[in-house]
Amino acid sequence: MLTTFSSSIDYISIEGLPWILAAWVGLVAFRPFATLVHESGHLWTAFLLCKGPLTLRVGRKTDRCLFDGNRIRFEFSLRNGIQGQTEYSEEGLGVLGKVLILSAGPLFSLAMSCLVGWLILRHSLGTWSEVCSVSWFCANFLAFLRASIPTTLRPNADFPEGAPSDGLQILRLLKREGEKPRN
Repeated sequence: MLTTFSSSIDYISIEGLPWILAAWVGLVAFRPFATLVHESGHLWTAFLLCKGPLTLRVGRKTDRCLFDGNRIRFEFSLRNGIQGQTEYSEEGLGVLGKVLILSAGPLFSLAMSCLVGWLILRHSLGTWSEVCSVSWFCANFLAFLRASIPTTLRPNADFPEGAPSDGLQILRLLKREGEKPRN
């Protein structure tokens, strides 16, 4: 028996192939919710550091809003669920505040991945629970990687040239800060 987690599924076999396919389908289904976890990291940090209104958007921009409060607006669409955006006012924010907000999203994704990975490896789960947990782990870990690697993401309606990843935005901020003349 090779590569089993806590159940009796041998993932690297013909027997494991249907479970790998089920986990792949789960990964695709969980992507918008992993994006929500990621964007929640940005939102909570921006909520603490900024004074103006905040918008959290998952998926395609839509006129329908799930929540519209005094400071927070929440839009969610399953279409293009891999895309997410948190809008906030940068007024009065220094470089440290911006870096904290940008890094909170990947940290939330990594924390969720670590939690689910721990649950998978330390607890005996039923087959379907394990498959769903593996899917959820992968969706969050991919959200972490996608955001952390300094690169330009795939173009979309809001960013025709492609949005910069959180890692790229942090590098640009730190580079600009490092280039400032010191007296």
